[in-house]
Amino acid sequence: MDDISDKALRSEIVNLHKLTGLTILILMVLRLLWTLVNPKPALPLGTPDWQKSAERTVQFLIYATLIAMPIVGWVMVVAGGHPPHIFDFMLRLPIAQSKAVRNIGGDIHFYLAWVIILLVSIHILAALYHHFIKKDEVLRRMMP
Repeated sequence: MDDISDKALRSEIVNLHKLTGLTILILMVLRLLWTLVNPKPALPLGTPDWQKSAERTVQFLIYATLIAMPIVGWVMVVAGGHPPHIFDFMLRLPIAQSKAVRNIGGDIHFYLAWVIILLVSIHILAALYHHFIKKDEVLRRMMP
């Protein structure tokens, strides 16, 4: 987004990015509530304990990072004095402007992006492993 020379266009694209993050936050909270009410099916019989533990850990971390990422981003931009907006309605938080909070939030936001990429890659590789190597139903049960 920093490469866009038109300031008005860049501002709109950045705001769209912020609103997309807040939409992801809302969807993740709803997904978390859904998961608490509707537990997922058990892994196939004979799944080693380390795989069960890895599955729970990776899934927890995916949920945690996909909730933390938009929260950190929101705090960061509000602290930087540029809250997301829908038309003229500003989506503020009760925090003061702070360059330090904005900078720390930017660093955390950046590293969370890499953690999410890593976790989603692990998740995809594990699903493909179950489908093509173990030939079990794990991937098929994730499909609608």
